[in-house]
Amino acid sequence: MTTGSRSVSCSTSNSAYLRILSHDQRREIYLAAVRVLGETGILIDSPQARDILAQEGARIEAPRVYLPDLLVEDACRAAPNSFTLYSHRDESKHLKIEAGQGRVHYGPSITATHFLDPRTGQRRRFYRDDAVSVARVCDALDHIDYVAAQGTISDVHPDLVELYEFATLIGHSAKPVMAWSNTLAGCRDIHHIAARVAGGQEELAERPLYFFLGCSISPLTIPGEVADQLIYCAQHGIPYVFGPCPMCGATTPSTLASTLVVATAECLAALVLAQVVRSGTPFIIGGSLGTMDMREATMPYGAPELSLLCAAETAIAHDLGLPVWSTAGVSDSKIVDEQAAMEGGMGVVVAALSGADLIHNVGFIEGCLTGSLQHLIMMDEAIGYAKRVLRGVEVTPETLALDWIDRIGPGGNFLSTEHTLRHFKKAFWYPRLFDRKTREGWEESGRQGMVDRVQARLDRLLDAPPVSLLSPAVQADIDDILTAAERRIADG
Repeated sequence: MTTGSRSVSCSTSNSAYLRILSHDQRREIYLAAVRVLGETGILIDSPQARDILAQEGARIEAPRVYLPDLLVEDACRAAPNSFTLYSHRDESKHLKIEAGQGRVHYGPSITATHFLDPRTGQRRRFYRDDAVSVARVCDALDHIDYVAAQGTISDVHPDLVELYEFATLIGHSAKPVMAWSNTLAGCRDIHHIAARVAGGQEELAERPLYFFLGCSISPLTIPGEVADQLIYCAQHGIPYVFGPCPMCGATTPSTLASTLVVATAECLAALVLAQVVRSGTPFIIGGSLGTMDMREATMPYGAPELSLLCAAETAIAHDLGLPVWSTAGVSDSKIVDEQAAMEGGMGVVVAALSGADLIHNVGFIEGCLTGSLQHLIMMDEAIGYAKRVLRGVEVTPETLALDWIDRIGPGGNFLSTEHTLRHFKKAFWYPRLFDRKTREGWEESGRQGMVDRVQARLDRLLDAPPVSLLSPAVQADIDDILTAAERRIADG
């Protein structure tokens, strides 16, 4: 560096990342997980999955499966380190999500049993109309990258909840959709809906509009329906997320390292099945790794251990070149209050700094039992903060601005310079909801607190009438799929 001639050689932006565990520790946990799969085995309650794995060299003592080391290593090499999800509306500003390689994306999640009414704040059941509201709010939030229902629809047949959820979300949001199902039939129906929206099976394979979530049951169990859905998704090239939810001290031993071993083993077993069915299946691992609160017999989602475990799993997965599904933006508070803001916001920042690729559960309170659009909007603000931190500090001759420092000199100011006008909008983050007014300005604008400002924004988003994003022809085809599913349920 030669400053006298203003010649500066420097790097560009270097974002700060949180790295949990040393490289040797991460490798040790991975090898321990591989050992568990080879020696302890994993229960896979699907004859089809066991037959497929047996043909690839796995040892089967039904329902337990033992996976050799080489099969696991081959699967890690076969899986892509990233994949892309697309909007179903080409004109949308939300064109795609590039998931993988530490590119951070956020969204809500599924299956909460209750919902905070977006107008009254009262806890109640979740209805199909609420899924419309969730889709519309997710679409409007700048830092929410995909959409999920935030609740379990209670006014349709219980065996068709996920199908109606998907049909409603994709009809009212342009963003990629997170899908799930309790049955293989539901998985197929969701794919048929997505293919109709995309314009055909080939178009959907080229530009996937959704990803599918499946979960193990810790310790070391993959239910039959989950395994069969995974096979179907792999056969059709559907991006698949596998999310264990181990509870340290209950479904795993009461140490964080052992919980990481069990969760990693479960993810690797699912990865192997996906890759032997179709090498190169887009696959993302992770989940919600937590602890058991021994006083309350609950799994606290706002606990620091959950953020720590998820960040550690992110580091392990990235060592293997795999994208990661992580957890943040959630609170154990029963209302959207200071606790919800602190727990959710701190989790959002830790997840971002860990480099997790898809981060879910944003907007959940009550330990994921209740969805809240108020909390989702609050966390959108926190995500904007976190994403600015991730951008780091750009260091170039232009941003060092030595010529401008020299030109203005001691005692001057840079407020009206061309350089300031050129850079301040990019360099500074401007919140939508955090208050930066003077006290006088705040009082003149109504003395609103954060919760009041959140509710005001939510009201504005919901006051506009909902509009379907699908053509009448596509909506008619989706209705036919729903009707056929209803008939299938009625016929037993």
